[in-house]
Amino acid sequence: MDKKRVLLVSDTHHCHHEWYGVGSEERMERLARHIAEEYERDPFALILFLGDYSLDHWKWQIGGSWVAEKRSYTKEWLDRYADRLPPVPYYLLAGNHEQYGEVLWEQLTGCKRETEVVLGEYLFILWDAYGGELDPDYHHDGVYTPLDVERIRQLMAEHADKRVILCSHHVAIDREQSEQTAALLADPRIVCLFAGHTHRADVRELHGKKVIFTGNYSYCDTAVKGDPRPYMWGFRDLYLDDTGILTRYIIPENTVTLNGEEVTVPYHVMGGVEIKF
Repeated sequence: MDKKRVLLVSDTHHCHHEWYGVGSEERMERLARHIAEEYERDPFALILFLGDYSLDHWKWQIGGSWVAEKRSYTKEWLDRYADRLPPVPYYLLAGNHEQYGEVLWEQLTGCKRETEVVLGEYLFILWDAYGGELDPDYHHDGVYTPLDVERIRQLMAEHADKRVILCSHHVAIDREQSEQTAALLADPRIVCLFAGHTHRADVRELHGKKVIFTGNYSYCDTAVKGDPRPYMWGFRDLYLDDTGILTRYIIPENTVTLNGEEVTVPYHVMGGVEIKF
């Protein structure tokens, strides 16, 4: 298998908020531009969006825009920027702020809440981590739904010659401690898991498999001494071939306002993770 490259993007949160002195529309302009620039730098074969494109369903402050006014920022983002994405297939998983039911989600995005994608020798299984309570008539932040072990085993049986990468909006480590999940992840065909939600780009472990988080392009984790730059706006790439995978967190150059001062964060790459077979 020739080396393939994939881009993973999550937690873009197009909405009413401004972060770091940048309004949402300008931030989305930058995101679209930076994805295109990254493709020009080194093309990728596939884009996986792992949720939270909006605050369409949101519990706090003014609540979610969909329940309040039937405004879908997710749909607005696709309408304005999807045609500016590189000419490769892309798939959108719903996050905990997109609690649309299956029918409405597909109408808005053209994607299913769960799907699977084959790329070369790899099977990407995209599972719905917040499918517990959909189409709500009140503001809420989603109901976490653990790994669907039965579905994953069935897909693995249907694609018995593929290595498997699991992707979701979130992997709640403390809620994935069942014997069934442990037995599933013991399968050597499962390479790793990718998730968003935390707005971090760090790596944790679940039953011996790496859970690799994809960062954000919105508000950064502030637990790192209050400075967002360690997980500044960015996305992960993923290189895969017959010998293993390599993934990195890519932070494009951005000028933002931090603590009242204009700061330029330079383009850089961090958080590299390599898994060899």
